[in-house]
This record gives sequence, C-alpha cells and structure tokens, in this order.
Amino acid sequence: MCSNLKIQALWPWMLLLAVFSVGCGGSPDSPEVKLERARILMEREQAAEAIPLLNEVVDAIPKDPEARYQRGVAYENLNVLEKALNDYNECLILDSERTDALNNKAVVLAKMERFKEAAVEFTRLVNLDPQGALAYRNRGLCHVDLEDYETALADYAKALELDPKDSANWYQRAGVYLAQKRYEEAEQDYTKAIEITPDLAPAWMNRGVARYKRGEKKLAAEDLKKAQSLDENIVVPDIGFFDDTPAATAGSTAIESKPLDWSTVKLAAEKEISAKGFSGLLLIEETPELLCGQYQADLNGRSWTVLVTVATAGKETVVLPAEGVAQASQTDPALNATALMILEPSGSGLELAVRAFEKPWSPGKSSTGSMVVPYKLP
Repeated sequence: MCSNLKIQALWPWMLLLAVFSVGCGGSPDSPEVKLERARILMEREQAAEAIPLLNEVVDAIPKDPEARYQRGVAYENLNVLEKALNDYNECLILDSERTDALNNKAVVLAKMERFKEAAVEFTRLVNLDPQGALAYRNRGLCHVDLEDYETALADYAKALELDPKDSANWYQRAGVYLAQKRYEEAEQDYTKAIEITPDLAPAWMNRGVARYKRGEKKLAAEDLKKAQSLDENIVVPDIGFFDDTPAATAGSTAIESKPLDWSTVKLAAEKEISAKGFSGLLLIEETPELLCGQYQADLNGRSWTVLVTVATAGKETVVLPAEGVAQASQTDPALNATALMILEPSGSGLELAVRAFEKPWSPGKSSTGSMVVPYKLP
C-alpha cells in the first residue's frame, strides 16, 4: 500500500452515489408508492426504515432494476456491503447499462478493499460513459491503492482533461506525486486544488509537506498553520521547528533551547522500543516535519509494525503515518501486528518519555488520502 497516500476516508471525496427519483402512482399499497416512500426515507437518512418497504417492493416486482438499485443504496448507507453488492449485481443483470448501479458496485468493491475488481468495474463504466470524469478519478484511486502510480497518473490526467475545475482531481494527483517524491509537481497540483477550493485543509497541509521537502521552510510553516486554522484536528509542530536558527528570548542571555527535532525523537523511540523487547529495528517510513514515523521490528519471532509519534502540550490529537494506520486496519494480526508508541517531552523539553504504548494496536478505521492521520490521544 502507498506510504503517504491512502484512500482517505478519502473515499467520501470521490465515490459518489446516485439516487434516482421514482414516479409515484397507483394505490397507497402499490409497489410504486412503497418505492417512493422508501426513497423519501433514505433522503431523510432513514435507510433502516426503508429496507422493509424495499423488501416488499422487490418481492412484488422482482424484475424491476430500480427496486434492486434503491435497496442496494439503502444497504450501502447502512454499511451492509455484501447485500449492497448483491443488489447492484442483480440490478445490472436486469439492466446492464445502469451506470449508477455500476458506479456504486465499483464503490462498494473499493470499500471492501477489492481494488482490482473495483478497477475492472470502473473500466466498464468508462466504456459506457467515456466523458465521465468521476470514473477515471475513481479508477485512478484504485490504482493508487494497487501502487500502480503511472496508470493512476494517466487516469487523473484524463479526469483533469474532462473536469479541470474539480479540486479533488488535482488533490489526488498531487498525492501520487508526493508519494513518488516529485515534490515540485505535487506542490503545483496542491496549489491548483487550493485555488479551486480555498478551505481544503488537507491540501494546505500536504502542500506544506511538499514545500518542506523542497527546503522552503517558511512557506511550509505558513501552509501548515493555515491547514490547522481550517481544521483543528491537523496537528503541526511548533512553528520554531521550521526556523533555520532558534529564536532568542527577549532580554535573555541564556543559551536558547532547541525545538524538538526528529533525530531526537528517533533516538528516544529506538531506545524505548528496544527496552520493550523488540529487536531488528528498521525505520521504514518517516515524516520528520510532523515528528512521526513507522518501524518494522521483531518480538518473540513475530513481525511487528511500530508507529511512533509525539504528543504536543495543549493538543488532544497526534498525527500518525497514513501507511501504518491503513496497514493496522487491513493486515491479518496473525501475520503482522501493530504497536503504537506516543512520546511526550519531559524535563528540559528535549528529553522524551513514553506517554502511551499500545500492543497490539488497531485503529477504529483506516483514514487515508494524506501524509498523516489525526489520532485522538487516549
């Protein structure tokens, strides 16, 4: 899976569901009226109440693709993905050119992390509707998860050709460039996304990361501060971290304290991880500007991923490497478990102590689409 670019809860950005109106007619108990009532319930976000009505409609008119489609939407809204997938399949058997059902089927497959199958369905959708930018964008996102970046870039290029005013197209392509360490191109695409959607906090954050990687510390700091002003869950290091020289305290002749840096965090993390019995430590991913990283290590003959981050005074959240969070959500714990170590400044501020250590650790859900993932402190 891509290290800095996972599908975020980013699917809300890009996987759109279509709901079609159903004409109403006949008696109050007719299937058509029940279908309309179910659709209204779903518009009110009452999918659970809509399901019994839709069951009656499907029983009454089993050959109606719309009934199957609407029940698939209801099941998907309830996150009952297997049943949603079955209804979308049945809808497509009854009407093979229902692009709404085909799109939603592909979306559900992606939600189930069956990315190869999802990409195949998005290809079918592209063939049915070659001018649909969304299908190219969604297929590109599947290729990102399959780490086929060049194919993903081709899909994003086509999506941008068809819809250059969609900030999500620019944002997602920028993420691919960021994963490939093509920082200048990433910065350019994040800038386009920001121009279209100025309050897109993750674009400001990731543009800051790209700028920091290019050595533009002042601009990076400005972007990260802007990101935090738009979304308080985005945690950034103290602004002094981006200064080339420490700022002096007015009226003080003492030696200025250094801001906490990643090299200090690494030393403390590796010491504490080893003290807990882990061996064979290997740093496989790091985001120095946000003081978090990901290690691979062994414990009692078992492979572990150890995520490391730093808690900041006055903040209720920390940031974690997106790849590690996604891996913890998806990997079989019997094969590779995940541990989480949260450090915090102690004493002089350059000393670090363990605030929390969870083993094994698993997030409630995978959150993707950016360099890092906000995580509320325990």
